Amino acid sequence: MIKIAIVEDDIQDQEKAKTFFERLSEESGEKFALSFFLNGDQFLFSFQYGVFDLVLMDIDLSSKDNGIEVSKKLRKIDEDVVLVFTTNLAQYAIEGYKVNAFNYIVKPYSYFDFSSQIMAIVSKINSQKSERILLQNDGMKAVVKIKDIYYVEISGHQMIYHTSVGDFKTYGSLKAVEKELKSFNFALCNSCFLVNLDYVERVDGYDVTVKGHKLLISHPRKKEFMKELSAYLGKC
Repeated sequence: MIKIAIVEDDIQDQEKAKTFFERLSEESGEKFALSFFLNGDQFLFSFQYGVFDLVLMDIDLSSKDNGIEVSKKLRKIDEDVVLVFTTNLAQYAIEGYKVNAFNYIVKPYSYFDFSSQIMAIVSKINSQKSERILLQNDGMKAVVKIKDIYYVEISGHQMIYHTSVGDFKTYGSLKAVEKELKSFNFALCNSCFLVNLDYVERVDGYDVTVKGHKLLISHPRKKEFMKELSAYLGKC
């Protein structure tokens, strides 16, 4: 399911987008959840990090802030959501790159133009989703980039994700997490720690320093861990 916010103050253009997405869903099998907003204030009131996968932003909004200004505020909340501008003012579309817009769709657009661009965006979004993980902490859920995880620790019955945005405590199997993160250059240094090799700072005997934290490498894991670390560094 691709979650899409459509910020558009023209009701006819809203209906056009709705019809095109419905047709595209039937043809591609991709599911879309659409949320419509008539102005930037309405959109920003509902917007939070991770709520939407894609924002289609009309540049020429009739509210006090145009789409560019709304997008600047959006980027202070979420630097990662895919942002695409829709506009009949092609000369202003270049402004979109200042707020890291993925692309722009010039109005009036045909179904062919719309569908081809949206499917390219869907491919990007699905790729990004595979690089994130949903974690829970104190009853709150958060979407965390896998590249922002320093290491995963098993402590008693709890699993702790140490990340650039804080620690997240949950329950599960380190073996299952290892399988999930293996392709993202994570390696076990012992039965309690799964390390993101990108954050290894030094290895001293049976100690490995990961983002300032000294972790123990077990004797049985030393050879394999060093092999995986060397292979990773060879790719860098």
